[in-house]
Amino acid sequence: MEKLKNYWNEFLEILEKKEEYNAITLLESSAFIIDENNNPTIICSGDFAATHIKKDFLKRIEDFFKYKCEKDINIKIIVDADFIKENNLKKEIKENKYRKPYKSSGYKFNSEKKIEKSNLTNLNKKFRFDNFIYGNNNRHIFELAKLVSSKAGTEYNPLYIYGNVGIGKTHILQAIGNNYLEINKNAKVLYIEGSGFRDEYIHGLQIKKPDIFKRKYKSLDMFLLDDLQLLESAQETSKELFEIFQVLYNAGKQMVFVSDKPPKELRNMEARLKNRFEQSLIWPIEPPQYETRLAIIDRKVKDLNTSIDEEIMKYMAENITTDVRKIEGAIKAYLSVRDIMKITPNVSQCEEMNIFKDYFTSKPKLQNATVREIKKRVSDYYGIEISMLDSKDRTKFISKARHVAMYLACEYSKKSVTEIGLDFNRDHASVIHGRDKIREELKSNSHLSLELDNIISSFNTEK
Repeated sequence: MEKLKNYWNEFLEILEKKEEYNAITLLESSAFIIDENNNPTIICSGDFAATHIKKDFLKRIEDFFKYKCEKDINIKIIVDADFIKENNLKKEIKENKYRKPYKSSGYKFNSEKKIEKSNLTNLNKKFRFDNFIYGNNNRHIFELAKLVSSKAGTEYNPLYIYGNVGIGKTHILQAIGNNYLEINKNAKVLYIEGSGFRDEYIHGLQIKKPDIFKRKYKSLDMFLLDDLQLLESAQETSKELFEIFQVLYNAGKQMVFVSDKPPKELRNMEARLKNRFEQSLIWPIEPPQYETRLAIIDRKVKDLNTSIDEEIMKYMAENITTDVRKIEGAIKAYLSVRDIMKITPNVSQCEEMNIFKDYFTSKPKLQNATVREIKKRVSDYYGIEISMLDSKDRTKFISKARHVAMYLACEYSKKSVTEIGLDFNRDHASVIHGRDKIREELKSNSHLSLELDNIISSFNTEK
């Protein structure tokens, strides 16, 4: 029994010598006990510690024990906050009751363990530059990200990326880290989400070990923080992030921040930290255009070693316009119907069966809107007189507004194209041209899609 406790403390000493602060924080805040049958158990104060110990450290601990005991040792992990509190674990840690001065045990992590250690970066190796499909909307950020990963800590530090959910921000962020590690094998890189960063900071305070948290982040060569907006209103955490920011920036260490919002829209965040973000290189990542979405669908289908009719793929590309993470789910939904029901649904059948109802981008709806109401909303949105929509003015801005109004009238009013033409002082061919021009542009212009959504949403506001 005493032997296993000594091995446990010896393992902690090795981690301390290697400056693996995350491991030290989690393991020292937990209890290592041996029952009457000499079976070891790690008792954690909460789910956060238990989850991370299982995921990141358990195999290494068991391998170390196997090396020392020359047999397999299975270690259980349980959560029992009351046990930790009752046994006054923090005091035991502070007094270092069982700890011996470190001396080499002869145990070395082999190459397999080094690969495991790289997992402590939290990076998912499937996120790489070579499997990121880019188009005109995100080509610049793609090239910029590659440059940052190869020339870390130079003129593009920090880099701040923002955009809507499901458009590839996390892929780009982790690809930066993975590519950097390919070039710098021994670099200290860490990817973490805003909520994880906050929880880890709080955990450090709870066990009264905030210095371990600080040393861990201040020793990084590359810091990748995702979902930064989750730190809004977390004043104490953002103060700590500011301190880490300053240390890493002054040391020339690369930082990349990703958020759903640009810095100016962050609320209730440490003012000094927000100011640093605003001084960063700020770049938006836009939703992929139609052609890029179609290429993503084609890649996903090939990755699944199957094929789907081109019309179905085009149908999906036209209707999944914002959160492209839903593409994989949409493909699987279609394949499940095809394989289980032994049919190959066409577009009409997909609509009848509602195969894609949980995946297609939802859009504001209009019911029984009159052409005059549509013209009024469009003219208000673009700041022009309603009469300009009926005029012969062919300037680019007026023509665009007219085409938008025609498109909405075709989509949402009950009138025919001939009747709509009379309302715009045009013939039916002009209405069809305007409608089709907007339909085609919507495939690649996410900003126009947002404009139309805003116009449609305005019908729900008080008139």
